[in-house]
Amino acid sequence: MNVIDNPFVDVRVSWQPALRSSSHVTVRLSALFLLVLIALILNGCGSADRSHGYADRPPSNRTAYVAWEEWTRFGRSTVVYGGRAGGYINRSGMSEHSEPLSSRVGDYWGSCGHPEWNGRTAGRPWSGAFVSWVMAHSGVPTSSFPRAGRHGQYLTALYDHERSGRASFLLHAPNEYAPKEGDLVCSGTAGPTWRYADSRTARRRIDYTVSHCDVVTGVRGGFIQAVGGNVKNSVTMSLYPADSRGRLAPTPGKLWMMVVENRAT
Repeated sequence: MNVIDNPFVDVRVSWQPALRSSSHVTVRLSALFLLVLIALILNGCGSADRSHGYADRPPSNRTAYVAWEEWTRFGRSTVVYGGRAGGYINRSGMSEHSEPLSSRVGDYWGSCGHPEWNGRTAGRPWSGAFVSWVMAHSGVPTSSFPRAGRHGQYLTALYDHERSGRASFLLHAPNEYAPKEGDLVCSGTAGPTWRYADSRTARRRIDYTVSHCDVVTGVRGGFIQAVGGNVKNSVTMSLYPADSRGRLAPTPGKLWMMVVENRAT
């Protein structure tokens, strides 16, 4: 974000003879008015920059860009954890229940084999379907990332891929790896305990305790920007605080489970 310094106007007052030409006074007032006007315009430009925030810059990674475009399509719903960040404050986007976005959610479900479900289908959380759709539309093959409506289903498959040595996605504990564009950040009730368990226990914990995953679309300004579906009834960007190493910091209301490194895009 560019910072524009306001021009400094040095105004000095001194005694002058009482009789001055009206034209001379008019010129001085006009010059002062012009300086004030320029200062106001520059301030306005600076305020406009801050109101947009740093997430207006589209990501370069293909997976991140697809998620970012969907966030824009849904009206840029935003949740900031830890206060204001980069010009963004908590705000609502457009709801999954209204058209054409309800049908868009149907597209997400269609990528997972359930075209009969959409944004108005009750009892069908669609955050996992959103991630699968994003992977499909960024060119990731099904063999690398299965199309699944549940986070636990595709994460256990990725876990198995990694153990077999044919992985395009690697699973890390949150304290082991700093997320980048295109990665996934996932929360779950068991936290990162899967990392230290035997394979059978790890798979079970991943499958049954993961709560949500977001696609990382940017890391800057001390925050990890991540876009997820079915958040605030929309596609929403969450800004999560990062520590000095760029890794996920403790976040109110979140128990971080893992970061999925995307090597496919």
